[in-house]
Amino acid sequence: MGTGDDSVAAKRVFLLIAHKAFREAIASVLEEDSDLEVVFQAGSLAEAVNLDHNIDIALVDPSLSDGDGLEVVREVSSRRKGVNVAPIALVLTSSGSEPASFKRALEAGAVGVFSSSSSLEELVEAIRSSTLV
Repeated sequence: MGTGDDSVAAKRVFLLIAHKAFREAIASVLEEDSDLEVVFQAGSLAEAVNLDHNIDIALVDPSLSDGDGLEVVREVSSRRKGVNVAPIALVLTSSGSEPASFKRALEAGAVGVFSSSSSLEELVEAIRSSTLV
């Protein structure tokens, strides 16, 4: 991947994904791209409490063991205007998941919603092409 320009800072990515193996796989793929830097990872709301808001992208799993990950999307998106944060919600359900789940993510402030059936390539491209507001 690594098509980044060294004069442009890498997008700082936060991963909040319950499934550790899935989160680590995404982080590994993202780290191969010089345009992206995974700066913080968490698997629960409790771990996300220590989130440094100096991020560009928040990739969030709404189904966490200790609560609704969309709370983090709401918090991050509320700071978007002042901090240039563009949250992306990752929905870890089958491709036939309820449209209501996608609607809830968008209403929380996500700029994109992905099913767990999306390919890593699609996900990485969406993160790379995200326009900061």
